[in-house]
Amino acid sequence: MKVDVRIIAATNMPLEEKVADGTFREDLYYRLNVIRLRVPPLRERRAEIPPIVNYYINHYSSRFGKHNITFTPQTVDLLMVCNWAGNVRQLCNEIQRIVARAVDNEVITPEHLSPELKRSAQPLTPLDLPDNVKPIASYDGVYSPFANISAGGTLEDAVSELEMQLIKASLTKHNWNISRVANELGLTRRGLYLKLTRYGIAKAS
Repeated sequence: MKVDVRIIAATNMPLEEKVADGTFREDLYYRLNVIRLRVPPLRERRAEIPPIVNYYINHYSSRFGKHNITFTPQTVDLLMVCNWAGNVRQLCNEIQRIVARAVDNEVITPEHLSPELKRSAQPLTPLDLPDNVKPIASYDGVYSPFANISAGGTLEDAVSELEMQLIKASLTKHNWNISRVANELGLTRRGLYLKLTRYGIAKAS
């Protein structure tokens, strides 16, 4: 009987070091290491999060027999600033949980996200912030990047205000270099322009 096998293997371990210290077989390493691809963690390719979210919404809606489940822009924005220590698997699990609990035609807001996920969205990539934007610690000891988020209002309002300040801070840092700002925030140039329009952010003449 003829057997034709192709193996796809993945790891987050430094295999060269494991081979060197004897904890991974050297011959197996060279048998597997034919075509090697590095897949960056999700937090380094945030622009891919919205299409991944859409894919899993459709996938789990079909699986659970749900119809017309939609995420607000603020919810997707919040997903884009999460740390995602568990990478795509963690995002997949979050969407699966939300869709499983949702009812037909439900609109998913930031309040539907798990508490630990919302906490992970607060420690964002440090920026050279304007003088009027200072970091503070939240009540649970997790650092929030902005002290002047308005008190009260809904979580969606706070997320929108936070995102707007992030964009303004990055624009100031990079002197309105759109490519650099989009790269730092994990957005496409088109996505950044859409957010500038949404928040009415324009360069002073």
